[in-house]
Amino acid sequence: MAGRDGPAGRVLGDLVLADHSCASLLTTWASAGDGQWPAWRASFTGAGRPASLARDVPGLLGYRHFLTALAALLDVTGEPGEELERAVAARRDELAEADPGGYLRLLLDHAGTAALLVDAGGGGDQVLTVAELERAADRPAHEIVRLETLAEELLAQGAPTARSLGRFVGGFEERVGTAMERGVVALKSIASARGGLWLFTESSQADRRRAFTNLDKAAAAARFEDPVLLPFLVRRAAELAATRQVPLQFATGIGDEDVYLPHADPGLLWPMLRDPRTEDCPVVLLGCYPYVGGAAHLAGTYAQVSMDLSPGILLAEPIAARMVSEALGLCPPGKLLAGSGGRAYPESHWWGAVVWRRALARVLRAEVEAGGLDDAAARDTARRILATNATRLYRL
Repeated sequence: MAGRDGPAGRVLGDLVLADHSCASLLTTWASAGDGQWPAWRASFTGAGRPASLARDVPGLLGYRHFLTALAALLDVTGEPGEELERAVAARRDELAEADPGGYLRLLLDHAGTAALLVDAGGGGDQVLTVAELERAADRPAHEIVRLETLAEELLAQGAPTARSLGRFVGGFEERVGTAMERGVVALKSIASARGGLWLFTESSQADRRRAFTNLDKAAAAARFEDPVLLPFLVRRAAELAATRQVPLQFATGIGDEDVYLPHADPGLLWPMLRDPRTEDCPVVLLGCYPYVGGAAHLAGTYAQVSMDLSPGILLAEPIAARMVSEALGLCPPGKLLAGSGGRAYPESHWWGAVVWRRALARVLRAEVEAGGLDDAAARDTARRILATNATRLYRL
């Protein structure tokens, strides 16, 4: 197993990464240090409140590791802490503002990222489109469609879609079908942050009609989270995706302040995995922490289930190797994928990839030393997790 070549070298350097789980960049990403602290702090925590970003993030062990690594890459010296953060942010903004594309490519090249699979569902016109990101990154970028966003767009349009449940559901199904026809690589649901995955239970037509009648259309257009209609629409999307074998990603486990953790357990998707109408839909479990073992069990038990640890692996970087080891204890190597979980600022895309590489190399190296794998098998496992599994699953 190859290690690093130099302090800022790339672990598993000759193996590329297909980053199958990331968001796009803010249109203003090239300037991150204009405020009281670098705006990228928000990409390394589930917190969103200013007090948490100001007080808590700088002390996170994983964030200190990130700063040290980025400083090494950008050739900035100093002791870990807010002084180093200011120096790194200043150097970073100098590079990014002088040549945004060059700086972005520096990060992605060092991360070994060969392709980006992008959830462009959040942020609206404040984030780069997939096409804009592809041009800036100078490598393929593929679209992932967020189901909640499709529903919100329909409700924002108003009549005639919002007049009746039938038209609303029909419009949603049409948009899902159109997205798959134009070649999106996956669908995605963030239901774990919109009430929870426990909602994936059956509802009656009467329940759905009542929910639609009582729905505050204006509020739902901004944030669709109806506890009856959301799970129904996600199930319908899974049925449609099953016919075309388009993967459906689910955010699970830790994420942000909207997640009530007990309701983000991927095991709560069990009824959908066993339903004859949806059991053929390829499902990708994202994040998974602290339910790594449960997610790995699902991936090892159900043929249609794969898993990734991002963004959990980025947010919990100090225990990343433990997470990878736990996942590989039950998840077949052919069903574990690596994504950065990056969002808003490219440093998170870079760091998520770096964390994955380091953790994976550490786990596989231990297996080789213990005699569980030889070097060739370990490299093959790394290659599959970093890129081959995603290439196959998403038909890139």
